[in-house]
Amino acid sequence: MEGPRLTLLIIVLLFIFFSPDQPNIRYHSQREQERLATEKQQDFHALANSTYGDLPSAGLNLTGFHPEDGYQLQLFSTAQEISKRQQIDTWYGFDRLTPVYHDVDGEVRGDFVRVDAQPDAARKLNLTALDPGTDYLTHNFDRNVSDANGQLTINLEDVDRVSRFLTRDIRATVTMYTDSSPGNGWDARLRGVHLPSGHIVLTTSSGKFNALPALPHFMLAQGDFNRATATMNATLKKIWQNIDRGGVVDAPLLVAPTCELVVWLHQKPLVGSNLYIGEIEQELREPDGAPVGRPPPLAFSAVVFSPDCGYILQADTIFGPKTEAYSDLVRRITAAFCMMLVGQIVLLKRQMEKCATPSTRSRVSYHTFGIAAFADGLILFALVGVLVADISIFLLAGTAAFLCCIHVAFLEVKFIFDIWTVQVGDPAVTQRERERRAAAAANTSNNVNDASTAPTTIPAANDATPATEASAPAPASQSPTSEAGLPLPVTARASATSPPPIILPPDQDVTTAQQFSPRASFASLYSRFYFALINLMFFTLWATSWPSTPRHIYFNLLAFCFFSLWVPQIYRNTMRNCRKALTWEYVVGTSILRAVPILYWYVDDRNILFATTNPRTATFLLGWLWLQIMVLLSQQFLGPRMFIPENWCPPAYDYHPVLYDDLEAGGLPIGEVTSASEGKDVSIDKDKAGSRKVFDCAICMNEIDVPVVSKDEKAKTGPGRSWLEQRNYMVTPCRHIFHSECLEGWMNLRLVCPVCREGLPPL
Repeated sequence: MEGPRLTLLIIVLLFIFFSPDQPNIRYHSQREQERLATEKQQDFHALANSTYGDLPSAGLNLTGFHPEDGYQLQLFSTAQEISKRQQIDTWYGFDRLTPVYHDVDGEVRGDFVRVDAQPDAARKLNLTALDPGTDYLTHNFDRNVSDANGQLTINLEDVDRVSRFLTRDIRATVTMYTDSSPGNGWDARLRGVHLPSGHIVLTTSSGKFNALPALPHFMLAQGDFNRATATMNATLKKIWQNIDRGGVVDAPLLVAPTCELVVWLHQKPLVGSNLYIGEIEQELREPDGAPVGRPPPLAFSAVVFSPDCGYILQADTIFGPKTEAYSDLVRRITAAFCMMLVGQIVLLKRQMEKCATPSTRSRVSYHTFGIAAFADGLILFALVGVLVADISIFLLAGTAAFLCCIHVAFLEVKFIFDIWTVQVGDPAVTQRERERRAAAAANTSNNVNDASTAPTTIPAANDATPATEASAPAPASQSPTSEAGLPLPVTARASATSPPPIILPPDQDVTTAQQFSPRASFASLYSRFYFALINLMFFTLWATSWPSTPRHIYFNLLAFCFFSLWVPQIYRNTMRNCRKALTWEYVVGTSILRAVPILYWYVDDRNILFATTNPRTATFLLGWLWLQIMVLLSQQFLGPRMFIPENWCPPAYDYHPVLYDDLEAGGLPIGEVTSASEGKDVSIDKDKAGSRKVFDCAICMNEIDVPVVSKDEKAKTGPGRSWLEQRNYMVTPCRHIFHSECLEGWMNLRLVCPVCREGLPPL
C-alpha cells in the first residue's frame, strides 16, 4: 500500500505547486458601487477644497473627523507642538544643507515614553455609526498603550523613488511593544508622505477613520501641506483605481476595534566628514565596488498620537540600518556561520574516526551529542524559515541549511546511534541474550551434578576417540564457571564434565540476524529524535508569542541547556571512571564554534534580529561552559573521581594504583604484580633503597620506572607519591603493568590484556 499512497501524495503536491495564483478580484453589487462612488467623491473633495489650519475647525467631511464622532481631535495641536519641539531640538545647530538620506528604506527601533503618564481607557465610540459594515466581536480597543514606556519599531518602505528632491509616497509598519502587550507587541500598517527635508508623516486608515484625505492637515507648516496635498492626490488615485478594477484593499481580519495612529518622524542629520550621501545611496542601490565605507544608520525622532484612544508617545531617538546595509550584514553573518558549520563538521568527522571501535564508543556519552543535535535541528528549521521568508539571501541560507542538514541528519544522529548501539543496544536482544546465558549456566550446573553422581570410567587404550573432538575448545558462551558464578580466565583448563561444544557453520546461525535488525533500530531512533525535535520546534515558536519576562526566561533556559552539552560527558566519566573519551581538539573547537553564534545575540546591540542584548547572561553562559571544560581537563589529569566521594559512585577499577612494598602497607603490594620477579630495584636515595622499580612494557618493550611506597614513607608523606607519576603506568586486573600510553592505545582497539588475553574493564 505504500506505493499508491506515495503516488497520491506526489500528485497532490504537484497540483498545489503548479496551480496558478488566482487574482484577488471582487465584484461589487450595484448598491455597493454607489456607496464607493460617494466615498470616492468625498475623499477627493476633502482633499481639494480644504485649507491648512487648525484641524478641529477644518470641517472635513470624513469619517472620524466629525465633531459627533467622538475622536479627541483637540489633542492634534498638542501632538503637533511636541513634534515641532522635537524638530527644533533635532536640527539645533545644523543648517538645512546638512545631508540626510533621501531613500529611507530600513527598520529603526528605540524606546518611547508616554507623554501623559496616566493611562487612559479607550473612549466609548459609537462603532456601529462609525463603521456599520464591520461587526466587531468585542468593544475593547487593541493597540491601546497604557504603559508608561515601551519599545517602538518602524519598518519604512519608500513606494516611489523617481526623484530624491520630490515628496514621495511611503509605507510603514509600526510595532509597539510594552510589558502588557501580547506576544511581540501591536502591529499597525501606515501610509503617508516623505518630504525632501527628511520629515515623514504617516497615518492609519480604516472604515472608522478615513485619514488619508486628511493627512495634509497633519503637516507642521503650510509649504509641507501643499506638497503633501499633491502627493496624496496621486496616492488616492492609485488606491481608487485598484478598487474600481475589483481589487480589495489589504486589511486584517478585525475581531476588535484598533486604536488609530498618526506618526511624525524627523530624520536626524548625518554628521561626519566625507559623507557623500548621493554616492552612498547609489552604491547601496546598485553596488559596483565604490569605496564608500560603512554607511551610517538611519536615525529619527518620533511622536505617535492616537486620536481615538487619546495617548501620545514620544521617542527621542530610534535608529537602525538601511535595508541594503542590513541585507549585506545578513549575508556576511550567514557566510561566517557557514564557515563555522564546516568547521564543526570537520571536527565531528575527526572525532568519529577516533571513536571507531566499541571500546572508544563506550566512553562517550550520547546525551552530549543529543544536546548538540537538538540545537542544530532548531537552527536547521530556522534556516528553512529564512529560505521561505527572504529570497535575497536564498543562496547563502540554502548553503547553511544544507550544511546543517548534513551535520544533523547524516553525522550527529548516525554517531548517536553508533554510540547507543554499543552502550544500550536493542533491549529485546539484550533480554534474550541474558535468558540464553542463564539457561546455559543452569544446563552446565545440571551436567556437573550428574557427573558427580555418575561412575568414573577410564577409557581403554583402544577406544577410538576422535582427536578433533577431544581437543576442540569450548566456545566462549559455554566456558566453565567458577564457584562464584564468574567466568574463569581463558588460561584455565576446561572441566572434563563440560558439555561438548556445538559448532555451527556461519551460514546456519541466522537466529540473531532474525531477532536483531539494525535497520529497524536505526529507524526507531531517527523517528524518536525527529518527533521530539518537531515538538521542541513548535513549543519554541509558541514561546516567541509569550510576554517579555517568560519569553526571556525560556530562551535563556534554552541557551543554558545548549551550553551544558559537556555535563553528560562529565557524569559518564565519573560513573565509569574513564578518561580521554573525547579529543581536546573536538572539545575546545566545538565549544568555540558553538558558543560564538549564541553569544552574538547576547552581546551585539546591532544583531540582525534586533534581539535584546544581555552581557551579564552572556558572561554567565561563557563561564559555565569554561567551567565544564576545566572539569574535563581535571578529570583527565587528576582522575575522574578526584573530588567525588567514593560512596557517590559505583565501584570501578583503578588502572593507576599506588604500589606498596609489602602487604601491611595496604593498597596493591608490588609482589602481586605478575612481572614483579622481573623488576629491577632502582635507588633514588641512599636512605630509601628500593623505592622505585623498573619493569619491561610488553607492548613497546621499553622500561617502566615505577615508584614504590614503603610503610614508613606512607606514614610520613601520605598515601603515595605525586599523582603525575601514577599516570605514567597502568596495572591491569590480571596484574600486568604497562605504559599508560601503550595500554590506552591498545585498549582503543581491544579490551583484552595484551599478555594473557583476559578481559579488561573500559577506561
